Amino acid sequence: IKFLNKVKKEYFKIANQIGFDGTPNALNEVKPTQLNKLNLNFNRNSKNVNFNLVNAFSKEIKKILGKKIFLQRLPYLRAKKNDLKSTATVPHNDCDYGHSHLGFNLWVPLFDILDNEGIFIFDIETSKKIYSTFKFDKHLSIHIANHREGFKKKYIKLKYGEAILFSNLCIHGATTLEKKINRVSSNIHLQSF
Repeated sequence: IKFLNKVKKEYFKIANQIGFDGTPNALNEVKPTQLNKLNLNFNRNSKNVNFNLVNAFSKEIKKILGKKIFLQRLPYLRAKKNDLKSTATVPHNDCDYGHSHLGFNLWVPLFDILDNEGIFIFDIETSKKIYSTFKFDKHLSIHIANHREGFKKKYIKLKYGEAILFSNLCIHGATTLEKKINRVSSNIHLQSF
């Protein structure tokens, strides 16, 4: 957990530079422009977060991807505020955004996610089934909602120190935070070398 603590320390440092203490509750007082600045500054200026995220879960990553991996240079911070619609992320797979179909996404909460608030995921087989009938003639979320099989989202509940590593082919997204719960996480893309 020492590597993950370094990530969290870097997050707190950047949050303090923006003018708040970085805790999820403190996000309630943050203006959207400050939130954008927080995300951008973390994504651009954080030191070694990509390596610390991978090192925090290196044993598990090696089992799946092997010892040599390609690593995204800059991490993403996902600081999501409950009263902003931008908290929601439409269902997608990472290939929709130009990531390799051979890659994986390591998603790490910086604070506990214990409710059905946050990201959801469809397993690889369900994701393939959804895309096999998708004609790109409407939004993917509408296709999923209207599909005859009635696919169910699986919400990810993780505590600090846990993570999920999933294929870029898996459909995932995030619902609007309906409760007064804010969410802070980081993610990075990886691929076998």
